[in-house]
Amino acid sequence: MEARYILLFTVLVLFCLCFPSRKRRYRRTSYYRMTKVPYGTVMRDKGRFGEYQIYRKLASYEKKDAEFLFNCYLPKSSGETTEIDAVMLHTSGIYVFESKNYSGQVFGREGDRMWTQILKNESGFIYKKQFLNPLLQNQSHIVQMKRHLGLDEEIPVYSIVVFSDRCIVKKMTVSDINRQVTTWKKLRHTVRKFAGRQPEVIDRVQIEEWYDRLYPYTQVSKREKQEHIRNIQRHQRESEVFSPLFRS
Repeated sequence: MEARYILLFTVLVLFCLCFPSRKRRYRRTSYYRMTKVPYGTVMRDKGRFGEYQIYRKLASYEKKDAEFLFNCYLPKSSGETTEIDAVMLHTSGIYVFESKNYSGQVFGREGDRMWTQILKNESGFIYKKQFLNPLLQNQSHIVQMKRHLGLDEEIPVYSIVVFSDRCIVKKMTVSDINRQVTTWKKLRHTVRKFAGRQPEVIDRVQIEEWYDRLYPYTQVSKREKQEHIRNIQRHQRESEVFSPLFRS
């Protein structure tokens, strides 16, 4: 019994030592400086955690003149906004990420309007959930971003949909060479592959100019964010379909 208490005490001490260290490191990241989201919130919130994982996997690119932006709310002509989860501005191009911190199995085709997620709840009930094709979703983000930055076709813009490592993404064919569907584990490889095509097509001055133009859209008011969420929820009610399959 005494040995068990000693082990428990040791674990608690190690946790107390490690947690503040992780928290301090987090507060030095670009993700925190831009979003101001507390470490504990990021660890609990699936959406935030997915975005942060994208940053963590690619943070080394900051040493290679990359700049990151998160939760960029770009206005559309309709009066609504479109939110880009993460953007990396780099000498090899602009990387636009759509984060999907999902579990279960996911499958769909590049041109399908809706993709399907297969899930199992605690009771063993298996069901499917349809969601908007994230490649099409991210393409709409890119259209708005190109409009705001006035980009020409010579600037490479890469669309990357990133699922969590808990998600099994069924093999899907993507014909557009500037698009990719990947996971946290494979994200570095995906970006490295794109970056290797044209490593020096954008200079540092241009990166800083684009960063300065996009940054204000990451600092929108709470009211604007809430309005965006309401619009998203309305669109989801119109498009999502839940369908029971069977009980295992």
